[in-house]
Amino acid sequence: MTKNQNRKYKKDYAKILLTIALGDLNTARVLQQALYSGRPENILFISQQSIEKSLKAVLVHLEISFPLIHDLGALIALIPEKHTPPFGYDLTELNQFATSRRYEEGSYTLSEQEVTIAVEAAETIHKWASDNVYSE
Repeated sequence: MTKNQNRKYKKDYAKILLTIALGDLNTARVLQQALYSGRPENILFISQQSIEKSLKAVLVHLEISFPLIHDLGALIALIPEKHTPPFGYDLTELNQFATSRRYEEGSYTLSEQEVTIAVEAAETIHKWASDNVYSE
């Protein structure tokens, strides 16, 4: 197994990542509105994925290399301070839904409010990322 090395992408890939992030965000919205949406953890997982891709879009746009990881805190740490995303390191609360919580059930009940907060955070981060990438 190789170490998770940093990768750098062509700047135009940022817009592609934002499109993919928007697709994830739209999926989270649909699941949130569904009468039966399965496990609420899935909504937080897909919200985390939207945020992750949005952060990576900004890194690509700023021409900053990054490792292929799911850790939002590690990605935020690579973003220059003047581009710090809304909510900052509080976003790392969603990391558990991209890792261990994907494989657990019933140990913690998510409220409707917690689900709403996650989806709204993904919306805010996607807008912030879009503003950064399309600002030129």
